[in-house]
Amino acid sequence: MTSSHAMSSSSMTEMMSHSHLEGSSMRSIAQGMLGATGAPRIEALPEDITIELGKVLTVACAFSGEPTPNIEWSRSGRTLPGEEHGGRFHVETLEDLTTLIITSVKEEDAGVYTLKLYNDFGSDTATVTVSIRS
Repeated sequence: MTSSHAMSSSSMTEMMSHSHLEGSSMRSIAQGMLGATGAPRIEALPEDITIELGKVLTVACAFSGEPTPNIEWSRSGRTLPGEEHGGRFHVETLEDLTTLIITSVKEEDAGVYTLKLYNDFGSDTATVTVSIRS
């Protein structure tokens, strides 16, 4: 199977390494302007979510920061997941994405949830409002 759009592996590697170098130099320039700090930053988080009773709610947030920031999800001043929620609340974090998961959503899960990121260089906080559709 040949394609008129096929690239040789060497030109593909060259392209990838070129863009990688470009990204690295851009990052170091940006860090130089910020005094080389890696303060955490919340990149993308939905503001409002409406979900039906009994469904599974997932709130995903992309973030950045070096070193990798500590992540804290909370509601009404209580850190999640907490024991009082019977294991329905879970937090999963990959390299630059954290997700709050609530299984079998109940009426009392409605409210404002806060995501806080922090490391030695600073912190960032954002909120998301969850509404339940009955």
